[in-house]
Amino acid sequence: METSLTTSIKSKPSHSPLVWNYFLSTDAISGIKLPLNPRAKSFRAKPVNMKTFENSRPARAAFTLIELLVVIAIIAILASLLLPALAKAKEKGRQARCLSNQRQVGLALTLYEGDFQKLPPKASQVLDFMNPKAAGWRNNCLYAISPYLQGEQRKSSQVYVCPTAKKADLPEIRPTETSAASYFPNAVVMEMSLGHIPNPSEIIFLQECVWLISFTALRPAVGPDFGLGTANQYSYWHDGATAKQELYSNVHNAGGNLTFMDGHAEYRKAAKLRAKHFGLADGPSGKAEDTQKAASTAVYRSAFSAP
Repeated sequence: METSLTTSIKSKPSHSPLVWNYFLSTDAISGIKLPLNPRAKSFRAKPVNMKTFENSRPARAAFTLIELLVVIAIIAILASLLLPALAKAKEKGRQARCLSNQRQVGLALTLYEGDFQKLPPKASQVLDFMNPKAAGWRNNCLYAISPYLQGEQRKSSQVYVCPTAKKADLPEIRPTETSAASYFPNAVVMEMSLGHIPNPSEIIFLQECVWLISFTALRPAVGPDFGLGTANQYSYWHDGATAKQELYSNVHNAGGNLTFMDGHAEYRKAAKLRAKHFGLADGPSGKAEDTQKAASTAVYRSAFSAP
């Protein structure tokens, strides 16, 4: 049975060449017959002229001037929204670096007082403060605590610089290669021991200035250094008279970083500062509760007894 079935399948006639060529030459979907030699066993498609093919494609439409202007306007709007946010974030980073610097200064102050049993010298207005060979140089606070910040190998004042501070406009006080500072120590507490300062966590040791200068500036300053008051009286705990803006504690978003007598550092708005925060008490022309709206030249006395 199997043999006869196989024989019948093999003996079944196949399609003739004409029928086979019909299948090859007919598109099964469209039914369109292609020109084909009925005697040929295969066919080859005619080559396509690519230039003709490319030219037959529809041309791409270019942007119009109005479309380009709309795109430019959208980009400008996005930039105006993003740039202030980026600038604010960048300033936050600079403020954080400044606060880190002041924490280091606070630690150095604590170590110095522990070694010498008193705070650094009261010398102020010392030009090129990190250079003992400079004319008129005197040992000063920033120089005295520098070994606790950087060692003796290489003198540097970078830790006294806020990244936001700008170089002073006056050429004679612009920072030098070795001496640059935007941090001003407090003359009221200089040469005292911490034991004579009540509430050290509330008394400011150091504040910052918008200018970067080359000399040690104690602020509040000793009054007679500026022809104000008498010995043990102080002035210029803030300065709104030298320039068209408040120069002290007004560096970061209407405030500034501050180092306190206990060594900690924090940020405060300038509007919250009072003369009493610098160890100042009522004096000939100043009050302990004065804000930065008071006259820069107001004279105060120290709130602390002599050491």
